[in-house]
Amino acid sequence: MQIFSYILVFDTGVAPCIDNNILTLGICKPTIRRCANIGDYIIAFYPKCKNNTIAYICKITNIFNYKDYYINHNNRLDCIYDENLKLIPNKFHSNCNTQTDLNGKNVLLSFDFIFFGNLNVKISNNYKSMIPDRQGHLSKKIKFTMILFHNTLKILKKYTKQEK
Repeated sequence: MQIFSYILVFDTGVAPCIDNNILTLGICKPTIRRCANIGDYIIAFYPKCKNNTIAYICKITNIFNYKDYYINHNNRLDCIYDENLKLIPNKFHSNCNTQTDLNGKNVLLSFDFIFFGNLNVKISNNYKSMIPDRQGHLSKKIKFTMILFHNTLKILKKYTKQEK
């Protein structure tokens, strides 16, 4: 299992896209989308101007290529490429983003996530090393025990009333 982390600079509702109790990451963060596997985690932090609070944590539960994502989820905001990888007109990305988006190769899907939004959840010292110091991402093999990580998730889910 790997944990990917990144700074969520713009929270526009499309990356990640949260709708119908599903979180998807279908645009932006191409390296994470290309390298992540089912069972890996993503932790997104807001920038320093928001005190590096947690935006969301998700466990990747499914991975689609763009064609299958379009066939199965073409009603989602982040489904901006058709089955032929042609950009669908949208208000989020233009042709200048296409290469970066498609370099990610995959759309990540999660049914197991916690979105904090404006709750301004500060992080414990255990996670400070996970915060990237710039736009981009970090990928870490687990530096702390799985028990600690899962206990933290359990506490956070109770905090946001999203127990599963």
